[in-house]
Amino acid sequence: MSGHSNWPEWIYVGVVVALMCWVGAEAWEAERLVEHVPADAEVIKVTGQQWFWSFEHEDGTKEIGELHVEKGKAYKLEIHSKDVNHSFNIHDYVVLMDAIPGRVNTVWFAPTDVGEHDIQCREYCGLIHYNMRGTLIVEEPHS
Repeated sequence: MSGHSNWPEWIYVGVVVALMCWVGAEAWEAERLVEHVPADAEVIKVTGQQWFWSFEHEDGTKEIGELHVEKGKAYKLEIHSKDVNHSFNIHDYVVLMDAIPGRVNTVWFAPTDVGEHDIQCREYCGLIHYNMRGTLIVEEPHS
């Protein structure tokens, strides 16, 4: 049997796998975004602008470049931009959401471990883009 007869099958398998991954990822994202935000999730407004992230908590506390959250609580991030498109990314929590002027995009997450995580901008938003970082700081729950 020659090697040639195999490759259409490989292409087929590749396409099926790619489709499954894509559909899975799409469904998973959609699922995660708005539908099942826990009712007790605290809303945090996230604003992207050249070249930093700012955060506003429900109680009015504002932070720039750092976001303090508590372990075990759910947070709903309402993400928007003041100028150009940015992309808000907390790699460790698989949070990735575009920040687009004039639109609010929502994503939620619930930190499970105390520690610090990088926040990045995944969209090339201009000159100082690589400096558009922040730190997610997960702390023990306040009593």
